[in-house]
Amino acid sequence: HLARASLDGGAAGIHIGDGTRIATGATLYAFNHGLDPDRPIREQPVTSRGIRVGADVWIGANAGVTDGVTIGDHAVVGMGAVVTRNVPEWAIVAGVPAKVVGDRRRRR
Repeated sequence: HLARASLDGGAAGIHIGDGTRIATGATLYAFNHGLDPDRPIREQPVTSRGIRVGADVWIGANAGVTDGVTIGDHAVVGMGAVVTRNVPEWAIVAGVPAKVVGDRRRRR
């Protein structure tokens, strides 16, 4: 069974902690293009800050993670979420853009 996730570390790379799961269709892109209005898109500079995904993280199907984001240990990224900001440890995030909707320690 192929996960068919797409990971591109750009120049800065992607660090993924132990025990992390990345579901089908997830995209992690550790680079970004400039948007200067004085240049065509094809001539924009590319930057890369990298992505850090902690240990024991679950990134749901079709979720996206953008450059510069850190996802804390034990976090869950919901299906289809677009993560544009850091995610705290143990947080459950969902939506576009992703927002904290819960905490794994309180899901009993």
